[in-house]
Amino acid sequence: MLFSSIRSLIRINFKVTHKKIEVIKMAKLCKNCGKKLSFFTSETLCRECKISYEKLYKERKRVYESELSKFENEILAIKKITEQQLEFLRKQDKQSVIEFYSRLYDQFEADKELEEQEIETLQKIQNVLSLTNEDIKYDERIKPYIYVNAIKKEGKLPSINLHEEGLENIILKKDEIVHCGDGAILKEIKAVNLGYSGGSHGISFPIVKGIRYRIGAHRGHIVKEDKLIESSRGALLLTNHRLFLHPIPGCKPISIPLNKILSYQCFNNGIELYKEGREKGYFFSLISSGSVEIFGICLGHLLGR
Repeated sequence: MLFSSIRSLIRINFKVTHKKIEVIKMAKLCKNCGKKLSFFTSETLCRECKISYEKLYKERKRVYESELSKFENEILAIKKITEQQLEFLRKQDKQSVIEFYSRLYDQFEADKELEEQEIETLQKIQNVLSLTNEDIKYDERIKPYIYVNAIKKEGKLPSINLHEEGLENIILKKDEIVHCGDGAILKEIKAVNLGYSGGSHGISFPIVKGIRYRIGAHRGHIVKEDKLIESSRGALLLTNHRLFLHPIPGCKPISIPLNKILSYQCFNNGIELYKEGREKGYFFSLISSGSVEIFGICLGHLLGR
């Protein structure tokens, strides 16, 4: 009996001790200094360590911004970037680098021009720091100036390689050079039948038993409206001879010689073009807004020669 009581007492003491151990294990400690935290807090640092970390973060941010501003001014002055500056940028997060690139671009482009040296510096930053074209909006910001500078310096337009663009199946004419291209949807103005208007059932009256005569019945007139309707889609390419749409399967091709283009107009989402011998125009809706400007630059140069 006494032995049984002792065993029960040991079990009770063991359970109490075990619970104390579990409570100790569950206690929250500051991950920096080990100081005990409130059981109900969601913080991982004590108040003193948190204040210390915030001060350290602000100081590092101040030093970083000061260093970055210094590098930015140096690059703007000589329009070149050094290996030391690139090494500093490598240590920063991607978003900070993109913001730095954007500020630099805005300063370079403040006069509405980008010189060759400025473009080379921006492209070096992009390549070394592995920024994608989407990260820096290359097609909208940089590419149009490459075309403008080529016209100014060489009097001619850049060309694109169809194999690199994945369009190796397109067959070009002799001496034909592709200057630009993009995915496009062709829309044409077509009359859409909206139905009839002004119709009447007329009136009827009996002539003899079981027979009636109706007069004045008519179906009215057809109501039509001109609308832009998609008629094809594919790759829109501009060469030194023509503008043509290489269609996807099931769609129609379009080929317009440059000497048949009467006028064109650029919009945010595409290009409207009128061809000799055709009353209604073509509207090519382009995938990239940057491509609209490039097509406009190329058409202006090719048609102005």
